[in-house]
Amino acid sequence: MVRETTGVAFGLVMLCGVSAGCGAGQRESEASAVAEDFTAALDGDDAAAACALLSPETAEALVASEGQACEASIGSLGLPGGAVAEVEVWGDRAQVSTDADVLFLVELGDGWKVAAAGCLPDGDRPYQCEVGS
Repeated sequence: MVRETTGVAFGLVMLCGVSAGCGAGQRESEASAVAEDFTAALDGDDAAAACALLSPETAEALVASEGQACEASIGSLGLPGGAVAEVEVWGDRAQVSTDADVLFLVELGDGWKVAAAGCLPDGDRPYQCEVGS
């Protein structure tokens, strides 16, 4: 099921603007590491690990939309894995481009979590994502 991630995807661009230093260094590395773990879980067919890296809201929305446990739902979507190519951080949000996907992450109290995955640009409109709250 394709979900529009207006609050996540479009809001990311506006959240921090163009200010320098907004997402540099360690925070980009931390977001990148979570994205790498998520794509590795997808590449390795490890649905439990992929679900553990989703934000609670995203996991709940996935279960609600698919009508089955997160592990069964995420495994059936065929989300691409791939290597991390670029990371942009704005405050507590990040956009991670891989060689096959775009992920949106949110920083929570326990670290970065995937808020949306399987995302494709839709012109001037927000990204269309397979998984996202």
